[in-house]
Amino acid sequence: MDFEGKILVVDDDKRLVKMIEEYLNLCRFKVVKAYSGKDALAFCDETIDLIILDINMNHFDGIQVCEKVRQNFDVPVIFLSANTASYDKIRAFGVGGDDYVIKPFDPMELIARIKAHIGRARRYSPSKYENKTITFADIKIYKDAHKILKQDKEIKLSKTEFKLLIYLVEHPFIVLSRKEILKNVWNSQLYDEAIVNTYIKRIRQKLERNNEGKQYIRSVRGIGYMFEAESDKNF
Repeated sequence: MDFEGKILVVDDDKRLVKMIEEYLNLCRFKVVKAYSGKDALAFCDETIDLIILDINMNHFDGIQVCEKVRQNFDVPVIFLSANTASYDKIRAFGVGGDDYVIKPFDPMELIARIKAHIGRARRYSPSKYENKTITFADIKIYKDAHKILKQDKEIKLSKTEFKLLIYLVEHPFIVLSRKEILKNVWNSQLYDEAIVNTYIKRIRQKLERNNEGKQYIRSVRGIGYMFEAESDKNF
């Protein structure tokens, strides 16, 4: 199933999160749920297309979460709040919020806002990101945008998965040991080498689906992995 996008829903009201999730699933969105600001930051990465963020949470509120998110990501943020006061709206927009929805709300109106913000974000992505590309087989990688297309359909990779793929693609037909990969992708050799196997498996599942057995990344027994595909770079 192809998803319309990946939404991070953050609210300490679990029933509300469940309700939002059900509507988003009906509209073919993938949902990541978080019930605190701390969890929200842990789950936020470049695969997230939009964040729905409750403004009033204990310990670490939505304003603080948005401030942290804006240090690393330019993802659209829709604030939720039961408070109609202008002060909260000004704070929300002041830290980089894109929209402000008052509780209770019409779920389908929220869906419409989500689609509008995601569509706008995709249309107005900086063109310089679209120009720096790596292409192999039916895969096209927009390196700076952290975006991958397979037969014009977007494939979502986590930050580490993307970094690992780029490292392999930029060292084609060279056998790379797991230690080398840990050093250059994780910037450490302290991790268990099995983590490399896990991430390679995830990348293969996403990139090589419907490839009729053809692999881009070959396992070299007792050593590591080798990327086996000719690629063209445009940068």
